Parts: sequence; structure tokens; C-alpha cells
Amino acid sequence: MYKIASSSYSSIIKRVPGVKKSTISDYKRRWLPNMGTIKSGRRSEITATTKSYIRQSVITGKLKTGKDVQRYLCDLGCAIGYSACLKLLKSMEFQVRIKKHKPFLKAIHMKKRLAWANAHKDWTKDDWRRMVFSDETKVNVWGSDGVKYYWKRVDDKLRFHHLDLTVK
Repeated sequence: MYKIASSSYSSIIKRVPGVKKSTISDYKRRWLPNMGTIKSGRRSEITATTKSYIRQSVITGKLKTGKDVQRYLCDLGCAIGYSACLKLLKSMEFQVRIKKHKPFLKAIHMKKRLAWANAHKDWTKDDWRRMVFSDETKVNVWGSDGVKYYWKRVDDKLRFHHLDLTVK
């Protein structure tokens, strides 16, 4: 009985000709309600251990992009495409976000900025009108630098590798 229950529909139909698939399905539902369905489809080449390593590597920033994940899997011998890597990351509940721009300031830079602000905190409006600020804006002549993305889960905090550090 168990051998029949764990067999596929096509193998049962071969052994018992003339039986319809719906009849087999009805008998299975009626007499073997606790039997689970047989998983269909292609088995995943990526093991649970590999998925766990990829998850941890994306969280820590070792693997930053879908291309990095694809390269890692290709090095392991899994022939997987880029879109499949993105689906894998989404199945792990990762979401893609645009990197946040943040100035790259060291502790000494912050101290200098605070000292400058404290030195000028008592200035009047007339004093500020005489001040000229020069904007050191970076201008791209041949197109933009592009958008940089990162992967994170919904509840994860913002980490260092999620930032696009800018320097003037």
C-alpha cells in the first residue's frame, strides 16, 4: 500500500492500465489523507548550507550585489543565471535599495566642523551676509556615476556597506 501511495500517477497508470488519474487522486484523498504530495519539478542545485552562507555574506557585506552572488555560485559549480540569483535573494526576503549618500568624515573632520560652528555661533545676520561660501560641486561631463544598490532585509539596520561615502 505504501509503495503505491509514494508512487507517481504515471507509474500507477502503467501498472494498472485503464485507471484514470482522477480515480487515483480520489482514492488517495479518501484512503490516505495524511500522505503528503510528492514534490514536483527540478531539484535546486543550491543546498541549504550554501543558501545560509549566501544569506550571511549578503548581511555582512561580503557579497554585495546579485553579480557577486552569481560569481560565487559559478565558482562552486552551479550554472545559474543572473535573474535566478535575484530570485534567490528575493526568496530569502532581501530587498534591493539605493545606497544612501553620506560624507566620509573622520573624527578629526567632525571636531573641526564643530569647532568652526562654535566659533561662529554668535554671528549676526550682517556678519553672515559678508561670508561667501564656495560650493565644491563635482560635475560629470561624460554622464553620471550611475546608481549604486545594496540588498537588505526589512528589519535590518543600515550598515557601513549600505552607504555611498562621498568625498569633496
